[in-house]
Amino acid sequence: MLKKTQSLFYGWWIVIASFILLVITGGTALYGFTAFFNPISAEMKWGSAAISFAFSLRSIEGGLFQPLIGLFVERIGIRKCIFTGIAIMGFSLFLLSRMTSLATFYIGFVLLSLGFSMAAGIPQYTAVANWFKKRRSLALGLLTTGWGVSGLMTPIIALLIQSAGWRQTMLILGPFILAIGIPLSFVIRDRPETYGMQADGVKAEGDPVISAYVHEEGLEFTLKQSLKTRTFWMLLLYAFCVQFAFSTIPVQEMPHLINVGISEKLAALAMAGYSLASLVGRLFISWLGDTYSKKRLLIVSAAMQAIGFFIYAHISQAWMIIPFILLYGPGFGATVPLLPAIQADYFGIRSFASIRGVLSIAISVPGIIAPVFAGWIFDHYHSYTIAFQIYAVLAALGIPVLMMIPIKKK
Repeated sequence: MLKKTQSLFYGWWIVIASFILLVITGGTALYGFTAFFNPISAEMKWGSAAISFAFSLRSIEGGLFQPLIGLFVERIGIRKCIFTGIAIMGFSLFLLSRMTSLATFYIGFVLLSLGFSMAAGIPQYTAVANWFKKRRSLALGLLTTGWGVSGLMTPIIALLIQSAGWRQTMLILGPFILAIGIPLSFVIRDRPETYGMQADGVKAEGDPVISAYVHEEGLEFTLKQSLKTRTFWMLLLYAFCVQFAFSTIPVQEMPHLINVGISEKLAALAMAGYSLASLVGRLFISWLGDTYSKKRLLIVSAAMQAIGFFIYAHISQAWMIIPFILLYGPGFGATVPLLPAIQADYFGIRSFASIRGVLSIAISVPGIIAPVFAGWIFDHYHSYTIAFQIYAVLAALGIPVLMMIPIKKK
């Protein structure tokens, strides 16, 4: 017969380990890197567009390698993928601390981005999707709070840079990531079936009824089959629309706010505040996703992102940071767990990693274009406003795109 495990379901340990991995990797390679922007520019005498191009290279790397990382996860295993990514991140931070030219900066940053892609994102989403079914949306929401909490590393990194310099800060972050990330990679397990369990902690004891619990109610799609559906392409287009706004925040959040007269300290705290506000979306809205239509929740989140980012584009006083944080933070925060959750609802978990890898192209392409275009606008007009207005409109276009997806019956 089927029974629940008596101790804490191991899937929750995977969520905890994955959460910490997202915090340290995202805090360093994603949110925290905005603190390096101005110090590197000042020392190396590089313009905004030149430095922003490194972030575009990261997105090019993501566009090329995310689908391959999805296949790597399915063929080689989640743990090996994370371990390799952590090792690459540690090495790349050492390389970046020694850079003396744009070429070295670009090479080091691409390596950092490759390690980041392998260590965080698809591997954790795949593991959690495998270990949870009925509570998948909540589990993914808890996992992705790691991205939100990682923003808290931004003011810490900024303080380290002020006291020790940006090169020494990178030398500190490398061993830090290795010391925490490598042990945590060994906590991750691919599938519960290997340990005599099924999703959500149901323990198998030879009862044939287990098969009724294992299989999803819908079809288990392969990557090839998913590519033939309208739902796949609408999810990809939605991710594309909302990603333009987000792609500029880790790069140009502090430069934008400082440029409009906000202090450097408050700009760093704004990043932390935005990250904390995103927890509302990652936790509360994702929790609602286990009960209510994920499609409708994503429509609400798209509207919040569009309005919030439009406010961000026109910030001229410190108080205007608050409505930006309260709208855009939860709006984008909800998107992060709901997209992989709705993917699993429509396509199952048989090819979750490879499907996720291809969908990630929609995240990578805006990341290539958005930071450099915004940097180019700033270099010519001394303001990011025009670029950010465009990105707010693109986020709003995600609403009609989502309306073209059929509602999944529970």
